[in-house]
Amino acid sequence: MAFRPEIPAPQTGNLRRGRGFSSKELKDAGLSLADARWMAIPIDSRRKSHHPENVKMLKDYVKRIKKLGKGVTVTKPKKKTEKAAPPITTPIDTDLTELSGVTKKLAETLVTAGLSDIHDLATISPRRLARKTDLKRNRAEKLVETARKYQREKAKIARKEKAKEPEITEMKHLPEITGDDIKKLRELGVETLEDLKNENPRDLSLITGISETRIKEWRKIIRALDKQ
Repeated sequence: MAFRPEIPAPQTGNLRRGRGFSSKELKDAGLSLADARWMAIPIDSRRKSHHPENVKMLKDYVKRIKKLGKGVTVTKPKKKTEKAAPPITTPIDTDLTELSGVTKKLAETLVTAGLSDIHDLATISPRRLARKTDLKRNRAEKLVETARKYQREKAKIARKEKAKEPEITEMKHLPEITGDDIKKLRELGVETLEDLKNENPRDLSLITGISETRIKEWRKIIRALDKQ
């Protein structure tokens, strides 16, 4: 590929073509790992050096792509036409059945009425619930109160657990993160909690080998810290 960064040779200092752009160069050019992959920009995750000329090269490349405008199209592979499969009955995805007195059938009724979880049930008025589900008013009031009590208890437990947790100010404080994980992330320029929050979990997982699920959990924790 002709589009490659220029890197000074360690011994002679002469410029030579590198394998790919470093994460710091991508970051200074305003590009994420996902952007680079979409634009077919080569990445060298092992290189930590940073050269302004390469950043300029990236910015010029992006400008050229933007000038193409609608002329740039991404061709998606056509899906094979398959015969429609018969509908499969799957269990409803809700936590309403965790409430005392809520059977599977009642949970299905609530979900059909637009109440997908306990939070929805706790925030609706009993009068509106009775109207949406044809339940008796006293039954609706009891259900709403049960959901609200559940939410209060859950919040109380969460506060107690939160008090036990160590304060998270650095990546090393994240749960189940190892020194090897931190090393891999830093090689890509992901050195702070803010850097980790702004990256795409799927791209980081593909490059580092770290579970995408774990990365998503870390980003969820960081976002929660921002709201405090």
